[in-house]
Amino acid sequence: MKKFISILVLLVCLASYGQTDERHERIKALKVPFITEELELTPAEAEKFWPIYNSYDKRMHDLRERERELFKEKFSRSGSKNKLSESQAQNLIEKYNALQKEKYQVEREMLKDLTQKLPASKMVFLPEVERNFGRKLWEEYKKRKNN
Repeated sequence: MKKFISILVLLVCLASYGQTDERHERIKALKVPFITEELELTPAEAEKFWPIYNSYDKRMHDLRERERELFKEKFSRSGSKNKLSESQAQNLIEKYNALQKEKYQVEREMLKDLTQKLPASKMVFLPEVERNFGRKLWEEYKKRKNN
């Protein structure tokens, strides 16, 4: 969960630095070889893996976009907290919880679909590999920001 929050923060920060689709494609171009190598996918396995993964990744990307919209409702452009009524705050909490539930369902479905076509002994490592990728991306972002 902490890693997910870090990735979310990274994506929110990156959102202010360019086109979302272009940035997503650049990240994806880095992600493909990283995941392929870390999971030790054979060419035949990669051929099965990537169409399934990309489909779910698109859904997760859309959910993260919706989550960023919630973030915008909570904070002003300057980063200060918006004044929310109790009902507005409760509504945001309900939307957030629904998004978290949907993200969990998408990840669960993805792992189920992947393990029907690929070895579970490799797919069990996918969540950790994704976290490692996010960590690496975050470290690179910090390096570039400091230079």
